[in-house]
Amino acid sequence: MEFFDNAIGKAKEAFDIARKKTGEVVNTEKQKFDVSSLKSKRDKHFCALGKIYFELIKDTEELEDETKELVIAIKEKNEKIDALNAEILSAKNKRVCPNCGANIDVNSVYCNSCGVKLVIDSEE
Repeated sequence: MEFFDNAIGKAKEAFDIARKKTGEVVNTEKQKFDVSSLKSKRDKHFCALGKIYFELIKDTEELEDETKELVIAIKEKNEKIDALNAEILSAKNKRVCPNCGANIDVNSVYCNSCGVKLVIDSEE
């Protein structure tokens, strides 16, 4: 009987050690996930801050060289994005409402989203 008691005692100790190690691993992985999540949120804040700063300085003539290069690169990409979006809308026979920015049919007289009366391109 003593043999079984010792075996049960040893098994219980092994189980407790395994449970403790599992808990440590789970806790560590949760902390790693939390760090990753916080970094992601921080990066979104950096991005938002960068957009705010860009809007403040985009038309400034006197910029540091590195900042000036980034502003020029962003402006160029924005122009390309706008051109591609215009091509996409044209292919879909759509345009952008000048009042609310919604995508609307090119022949619409009123915006389906905000209701503003539109000028058709041929009238402009």
